Amino acid sequence: MKISYKTAGYTLFLSLLIGNPSLQADSAEVDFSCMREMVRPIIQVTDRHQEYDVVIRNQCPGPVFWSMCIERMDPWTHKVLENHLPAGYIEAEKKSRVNLQMKSTPNAAGDVNRSQEFYVNLAYSIEGPTDAPCVASQCEAKKTALRKQLRSNEVNWQKARAALQARAETACPDNGWNSADLKKCRQDVIGAASEDMSVYALADEDLRQKLAEIDPQKCTVYGGKDLDLKNSR
Repeated sequence: MKISYKTAGYTLFLSLLIGNPSLQADSAEVDFSCMREMVRPIIQVTDRHQEYDVVIRNQCPGPVFWSMCIERMDPWTHKVLENHLPAGYIEAEKKSRVNLQMKSTPNAAGDVNRSQEFYVNLAYSIEGPTDAPCVASQCEAKKTALRKQLRSNEVNWQKARAALQARAETACPDNGWNSADLKKCRQDVIGAASEDMSVYALADEDLRQKLAEIDPQKCTVYGGKDLDLKNSR
């Protein structure tokens, strides 16, 4: 995963605020609701990666130290592949941006590319540099049962797609057809099975919605886009 860090009109010398008496309050007593956070997908999608910006904006009265734990996961197994721990210091009314590129990863059959997924957790302090805890292990523990159901549905969906494609090729063989007629014939066979295939799509949507409802404040997962457009759902 490519990661870059950009600032907007402020310095990164983290030691500048350390020792400033006016800032030596207990961070536990500070209300950081004035910090604004957003994970923003970049519109351009390729079959190689999906790009995101993690943006934080300081709308607090004074400067704030920040840190992130970004955990990049395989989109099929949901195992953590790598942790990134960017950190910085941001003046009031300024913003920071961390740019991420989630690589595409093929499924076991090699016919669908899906972008890597990631968790983001942030921590703030006015006293000095801070460390954001990583959350993937505890969040994924809550999602184990749903992940198994989702994977089982995906496997069955893949088998159904393969069987349907084989049926279309048998019903509409290459020999004796021009390209336009062959394409239409196979599309008709596949279209006739759309109601049966929709069962898998609906199950996938339902399971993903249930996953998204698990502790959304902490356990939201980003990424996981199907990038192979000709085979994406």
